[in-house]
Order: sequence, then C-alpha cells, then structure tokens
Amino acid sequence: MADKPSGRRRADVEINVLESFELRSRRSVRESQARKQTRKDLRAQKKAAKLDRKYFAQNPPTNPMATVDTFVAGVVKPPLRKRESFKTSLVLTFTAGVIATVALPAYAYSPAVTALSGFTDGTGSDAQTINLIRETAINYERGSLGMMNAADLERMNNRNNYLSYKGLTAVELAMSPNYVDLNSDDIMKVAAKYVGVPYILGGELPTGLDCSGYTRLVFAEFGILLPHSVVAQSYDPRVRRIPRSEARPGDLVIMKNLSHEGIYAGSGMFYHAPRPGDRVKLAPIFTDNYYIARIIN
Repeated sequence: MADKPSGRRRADVEINVLESFELRSRRSVRESQARKQTRKDLRAQKKAAKLDRKYFAQNPPTNPMATVDTFVAGVVKPPLRKRESFKTSLVLTFTAGVIATVALPAYAYSPAVTALSGFTDGTGSDAQTINLIRETAINYERGSLGMMNAADLERMNNRNNYLSYKGLTAVELAMSPNYVDLNSDDIMKVAAKYVGVPYILGGELPTGLDCSGYTRLVFAEFGILLPHSVVAQSYDPRVRRIPRSEARPGDLVIMKNLSHEGIYAGSGMFYHAPRPGDRVKLAPIFTDNYYIARIIN
C-alpha cells in the first residue's frame, strides 16, 4: 500500500491539485466564450443572408442581357437657376450691390448713363431726382437645404474616395499580374484582401466594387481580365459551368437569373459585394438558386 504524502510533499500535491482545477476552470470559461461568440457570428451571418435574399428578391434583373454596370452612375445635377448655391450667390451679389449703391455719393450717378440700364427714365434734373421705373425681386426659399443623414454622407465619401483613386486598375493589374498560377489558396488570399471595400454600383477599383467588378478585380491579379458584367462573365469562354459536387474555393457562384455573383469559399460560404450600403464580405450563399463556374486560364 502506497504511503500517503505528508509534510511539504503533501502541501505541494495540494497546490498542484488547485492549480489543475484553476486551469480547467479557465479553459472551461474560454470554451464557453468561444461557443457564445460562434453562436453570435452564426446569427449575424443568418441575418445578413436574409437581408441579401430580401434585396435581390425585390430587385430582380428586368433584362439580364442588358445588365452591364460598367460605369459609376452619375449624379443628376439640377439646372443652374435651380441650384441653391446659385440662388445664394445671386442674393449676396444683389445685397452687396444695394449696400454699395447707398454708400456712393449722389454725384456718382449720371442720369443719362443710368437711363441706358433700363432702371430709370432719365427725366430728373440731377442725380438726386432719378425716377426708378423698374424693380427686380429675387425669391429665395429659406430652409430648403435640409440635413444630410449618415448614410448619405457615407455614400458621398465613398464616391469621392472612388473618384480620387490613383492606384492600379483591373486592366493594369491584368497586364502585370501579381500571381502566375491560378490556385485556390491564392484566390482566397486575394478575395479576402478586399473584404470591407464599400459597394459602389459600377465600381471595379479597390476603393469601390460591385459584384462583377469585385470578381473582375480579383482575377485581374492572376492576369485574367473578365468583362465587367455578370451576364458577360457567365458567357465568357474562360468561365465554365461545373457540377456543385466539384466546387472548390476560388470558383464563381453565379445566380441563375444572372442578378449576382461571388467567389466560392467552401462550406456554403462565398465572398461577394452584396448591395448598396454594404461592403465586400464573407457570407453564406443566401439562396439555392445558383450554379458553380470555374475560370480556366
């Protein structure tokens, strides 16, 4: 029968037992926190997928063959006479003119000259008896400028960042690619690099992307310049449809109605630039109405 520890040895054993218990407790807490975070992430992914599904259900392509979003949508500008900045400038100019007129001495006017302007009839005997025959009124609506909300401000900043971009474009990247071999690991690395880039309709730059602009930019780094359109990419001879069972990370996920696409990441997930107000992200494939295509270099 083994002797029981005694004295200092017994104290050491008791300390070791306490340390082991503390370590197990800490590990249990960490595992519990990790499970909690995983559940939170899954809920967030499901919510995002629901929003994506709702958006594309409400915005189906009316004519898929005409869906070519090559250019950034321009900002519609009102006529010059209706712009608030023009109205404000006109009012300030008119006011300054009136103040300057009052400040001038009477002899600064010549009745004959002012009569030519159409404002007086020139019948007065001197500058102090000029008869005003016409008034000009300028109407300005107060409070018509309004406030800009956070979403509008973010869209404006995103567009300004997009238009001020000076780096390499997809065309230039395709001419001098960063990668030689087209493999899943490198495609995933490039696809993840653009996570967080804001969605901009027609965007194909690292400062703003739409769905087809995103896939175009990713594969440009491999020397493959795809057209900027889901429709055109789906018909490109280098893009070949394959069975879902053969899908691997780096393949294209294309919606069957050609409304959207992304890059397959495995396990039912894909990288994509989803919709206005969102950013490039890794998310669940939000619908079953899609097919897999592989790019053949």
